Amino acid sequence: MAKRRLSEKNIDQLLVHYRNERRRLSYQLDLVRGAIADLKKEKEVVAAMPVPTSTSSADVPKRGPGRPRKDATVTASAGKPGRPKKRERKERALNEWDNIVIDAINSSGLLLPKEDILEHVKTWATKNKPELSTEEVEAFVTRALQKLSGKKQLLGTHHSGLRRGYHYGLKDWFFQSSGKLRKQHYERLVLTPEKAPA
Repeated sequence: MAKRRLSEKNIDQLLVHYRNERRRLSYQLDLVRGAIADLKKEKEVVAAMPVPTSTSSADVPKRGPGRPRKDATVTASAGKPGRPKKRERKERALNEWDNIVIDAINSSGLLLPKEDILEHVKTWATKNKPELSTEEVEAFVTRALQKLSGKKQLLGTHHSGLRRGYHYGLKDWFFQSSGKLRKQHYERLVLTPEKAPA
């Protein structure tokens, strides 16, 4: 295969390229020579220093396993990172629905199922809240019962097993630890037949 000849222009370009390469390499060589000279001086200084007599591993304190502790001064001044404290909510007073539910149980002196409490509240709502529908009144009663027997812990719940749902009573009628109905209050539990849904 015949060898291709380079044009004069290509030869000039290659000469420029190789000359630049030679300049770059000689600059790097100067840097390497300077680094070698510096290291030789450093070696002489280190060799002239006195050697410590006891460099046993027992003198050096060992670091325990795990992550190193953070500097206490930094953490104390910067404050604790992470999630901010939960804002404590103020205790809210009972609303009128809560009060009327408690009143229904108080006035009867009995453990009442939701249907009986609802009847009592409906009678009150026809006078005081005539604009509300039966469904809305029932929703308010459900919310009040959940709140009073849950977070507020003003009502206790008893499940008889003879009918669906709970019977609600005042918290004093129940054991505080277990939440079970006290024996002396069993007479307050009147099991009326369950009403069919309308």
